[in-house]
Amino acid sequence: MSRKLVIVSATEKEIKPLLDYLQANGALISPNQFEIHNLQIELLYTGIGTMLTTYALMEYLHKGHPDGWVQIGIGGALDTSLSIGDVFQIKSEMISGEGAEQKDGRLLDPFAMGWQDPNQSPFTNGLLECPYRSSSALATGMTTFYAHGEAKAIDSLKKQMHGQIENMEGALFFYISLIKEIPFLSFRSISNFVEARDTSKWNIPLAVEQLNYTVIQWLEKSKFDMDNLFQSRLD
Repeated sequence: MSRKLVIVSATEKEIKPLLDYLQANGALISPNQFEIHNLQIELLYTGIGTMLTTYALMEYLHKGHPDGWVQIGIGGALDTSLSIGDVFQIKSEMISGEGAEQKDGRLLDPFAMGWQDPNQSPFTNGLLECPYRSSSALATGMTTFYAHGEAKAIDSLKKQMHGQIENMEGALFFYISLIKEIPFLSFRSISNFVEARDTSKWNIPLAVEQLNYTVIQWLEKSKFDMDNLFQSRLD
C-alpha cells in the first residue's frame, strides 16, 4: 500500500515548478494528487495568513491523516546575513505580535506574561521545534499577522524575541503537526529583506525557483521513500 505525503503551501504560485514536475513525472490520481514511485503526493493550498492556514489544516485532518507533510513557501529575511534566493529548513517557529503591550511600548509574549509555560508541550523554551532534519541549512522562523514594511515597526520587531525569517503561516503548521504527531518539515526561501517596503528589491521568481529545486532534490534523494524523508532528527 502506498503512503501519502502532503505538500502544504499558502499559494499555488509558490510551488508551481513542483506541480509541473509532478505532472510530468507522476500519475494523476485525482485533482492535486499524484503517485510517483509508490508514494502518493497531495498538494494542499491553505491560503495566506494564520486564520486560513489553521482552518485548511484542521479541515484536511478531519478527512484523513497523512504519513508526513511538508510546508514550503517564500519569506522575508529579518536576518541580513541571509541572502535572497537562499533556501532553509525552518528548525523552529514562534508567533510574533502575540501577548500584551506595556506602557513603554514593549510587547511581552504569553510566556513572559505567565499565561503559558514555555516548556509545556508542544513548546520547548517558548518555541515550536521541528524534530526532523534535512540536508538544507537551518534557520529560525517567526509567524506574523502581517508582512512588516514600515521602519518603526521593524525596529520594534527586532527588539522583541524574533526569528530569522518572517512568514504568515509557519507556527500554525508546526503547532498542529506537533500536537497531532505528524512527521513534518518546513522549507522557506528568501524573497526579500524585512525592511522599509520596496518591492523593486524583491526577487520572488528566484526564491520560487530555488525553493522548488530544493524540494524536488529532497524528494529524489530520498527515492520517494517516506522513511528516508523523515528519518533524521535534530540533536
